[in-house]
Amino acid sequence: MRTRFVCAAGALLILGWVSIALSAQSSRVILVLGNASFVNPTSVQQVAGAEVSQDPSMPLKDAAVLVLANTPFASLPQPIQDGLVDYIREGGALLITGGAQSFGSGGYKVVDPIMPFQIRSDSDWRFTSFRPPVPLQPGHPILAGVTFSAVGALNDMNPRPGAVEILQSAGGGRAAGPGGGVGGGSYLYPLIAELAVGSGRVIGVASDLNDVASMRDRDLFLQNTLTYLLASSRAGLTR
Repeated sequence: MRTRFVCAAGALLILGWVSIALSAQSSRVILVLGNASFVNPTSVQQVAGAEVSQDPSMPLKDAAVLVLANTPFASLPQPIQDGLVDYIREGGALLITGGAQSFGSGGYKVVDPIMPFQIRSDSDWRFTSFRPPVPLQPGHPILAGVTFSAVGALNDMNPRPGAVEILQSAGGGRAAGPGGGVGGGSYLYPLIAELAVGSGRVIGVASDLNDVASMRDRDLFLQNTLTYLLASSRAGLTR
């Protein structure tokens, strides 16, 4: 009888631990700012197990992942502008997506050291001929099961030394093969890259995910990416 009681108590204790762990995980928050109509909060919470907030007054330290979607740096709340670099270096995670108000065109040169691309211009949003993207890291978790649509506009930047280039637009550089030529690109066109900064991680997408609404696997790509960043983030563990 005593043995049964001890076993039952142990089982309840284990269930309690599991409940606490699940509660802590579900309390993590992804803070989304900008033009992020491509984010479906319900599906993100179901798949990634984290709440999506669009509250610009939320303290950055409480966010496990920050998503900046085609929004100018100067439009961000001042505490985020001031604290973004330290947030990443101390273990936070960032997904920044492209567009006419992102990267160089959005004034992000002021935080260039944490960007996965080298910003070359203050006006880097370009319309190009549609090119099918080329996976350079096909085994990367954020690409699992994802097929990308051709991209006709992007933020024209250089690959950053030390970053992991994950996807590239054909037409220049390595994606064109030896000697270049295919598409006639003058520069490399990195589309997705990842950079480790201190204890944190940044993934940049040099195209506007709102522009690829017809992309069959867009939601899967976003879910893959947010799940990956959540797993790496040391921020927002308690609220």
